[in-house]
Amino acid sequence: MDNKITLAATGDILLHDRLYNKAKTKAGGYDFNEMLAEAKPLFKKEHLTIVNQESIIAGEEIGLSTFPHFNSPVEIGYSLKDLNVDIANLANNHVLDRGEEGILKSIENWEKIGIPYIGAYKSKEDAETLRIFHKNGLRICFLSYTSSMGTVKRPKGKEYLVGRYKDLGVKWIRRLIGRIKSRNLADVVVLSIHYGKEYQMLPTASQLETSNNLSDAGADVIIGHHPHVLQPPAYILNSYGRETFAAYSLGNFFTGQQGLYRQIGAYTTIDIEKPLPGKNSLLKIDNPTMKLTYVDSSDKKDYKLHLLKDIVDAQETIKTSAGEFDSREVYERMQSHLRKWIPDMDIT
Repeated sequence: MDNKITLAATGDILLHDRLYNKAKTKAGGYDFNEMLAEAKPLFKKEHLTIVNQESIIAGEEIGLSTFPHFNSPVEIGYSLKDLNVDIANLANNHVLDRGEEGILKSIENWEKIGIPYIGAYKSKEDAETLRIFHKNGLRICFLSYTSSMGTVKRPKGKEYLVGRYKDLGVKWIRRLIGRIKSRNLADVVVLSIHYGKEYQMLPTASQLETSNNLSDAGADVIIGHHPHVLQPPAYILNSYGRETFAAYSLGNFFTGQQGLYRQIGAYTTIDIEKPLPGKNSLLKIDNPTMKLTYVDSSDKKDYKLHLLKDIVDAQETIKTSAGEFDSREVYERMQSHLRKWIPDMDIT
């Protein structure tokens, strides 16, 4: 449909060695396609899809590594390409785990794979180049920032390597969004932001304040990462009378982390429509959906991604490192949790 898109997003893809070792092939290299097979029907070509690639993909050339300093097999990028992913978000606290060399090699690999990236850059010019997609008559601009880069610092004079919003504060992002909107460079601004506290099931006061501030600046969709668990999304009504859809944390999507709610992720979609000329100029942002997923890192430990609904239908309990849980209760509790601020949200 003209002037309308469906934006799709996932949470963290963070590959621990216990996960990528399961993908090792006899011929050498890695193949994640079977582990991600059940997710493939979710990734529709007509969607505009962004994923959060939390670990760099510099590959074996510089040596694979796991927590606390990640570097993943490049093959995960090719699997994401096969899933119709349109853009990879890279700004997070692990992006500098292997230093400048890791970032540059990872970006080189994304370019070979053919997936655009956002949040980490190879040059100042690269960092200043807006990522604007044209789809169904809409222009969608992606921006990406992280509040933290862990314990690693960017090389002096190369601050462009990672978009870190604490450098100049949220005011700088506000000015950039304002410039994009005032110059009519894009119809929709989608902001990925790495913030909050790890493993907190609800957004912190800082997340809420930052999101409200950026909504007021003109961000149409905010996609949050870092807590490693799903937090309830919400609509933010700002002082201009516009609404922003905020997914404060999309949790983990494909990782080796263990813990019931750390193993549950989601494929999230939201419809965005621009009114025809002469009508109400406000974007229509509605019909949010979440398809819940589950990575088996505790029971069979094969790290395959499943639809949570399929797990619930197939087994009475879910076994984790912390104990055994009634699968139906887990499913219904997660639905209730995620509907905290959008009670009629389609969650399956």
